[in-house]
Amino acid sequence: MSRRLSQFSAALVTFAVSGIACAQIVMFEGPRFEGRVFRSDNSVSNLAEAGFNDRASSIVVEGGRWQICGDAYFEGRCVTLDAGRYPTLRAMGLENSVSSVRELGWTPDRRGGWGRDEERRWGDDRTWGAGNRAVLFAGRDMSGPAHVVDPRGVSNLESVGFNDRAMSMRIESGYWLFCTDASFQGDCHTYGPGDYPNLPNGQDHRISSGRRVSSDYPYRQSPRWRQ
Repeated sequence: MSRRLSQFSAALVTFAVSGIACAQIVMFEGPRFEGRVFRSDNSVSNLAEAGFNDRASSIVVEGGRWQICGDAYFEGRCVTLDAGRYPTLRAMGLENSVSSVRELGWTPDRRGGWGRDEERRWGDDRTWGAGNRAVLFAGRDMSGPAHVVDPRGVSNLESVGFNDRAMSMRIESGYWLFCTDASFQGDCHTYGPGDYPNLPNGQDHRISSGRRVSSDYPYRQSPRWRQ
């Protein structure tokens, strides 16, 4: 191995370790992570002092759990974000309205010590790590109204008011089957963990049922169709 290659590999390892250890939030002036960027690994009580007040349109949380608020000093409407990518803040009601951010850290209640009446934990239906489940979104890029599908599945999305509405999807873990007809019939596709900002042709605005095939990924055994 050449000396230059060895130095490059060492740099990559250092970067990876530091990335894991550091809780960081990255805010973008434009949607879908475009435009001017502001990043911080510390709480910022007033983004006006940093020249980024009411500018954020999309966010990447690279580590930790962060609270973003509409007013300075962590007041006004506040939303908590777990690690993940947020291509738009519109559905949260905070697009171009973030004035302060802070890293909450871990607490026994996993909520940074904040009560339910004081904030809405966006991770309840929008972020990674909340459990073995799938999340359907009515908008592209994981935006708009959302419906969480737990491991038991849903045989008819019409019963929950989400039939033929999904345009994007997030699979947190496991291996899932989604179909265009109720009772897991019609055109069925399987999905593994990841974000699907645009559903494939044939399933866009057509999903009517879905369920988990396996709790593990990759899928290596026959599905248990009956609960």
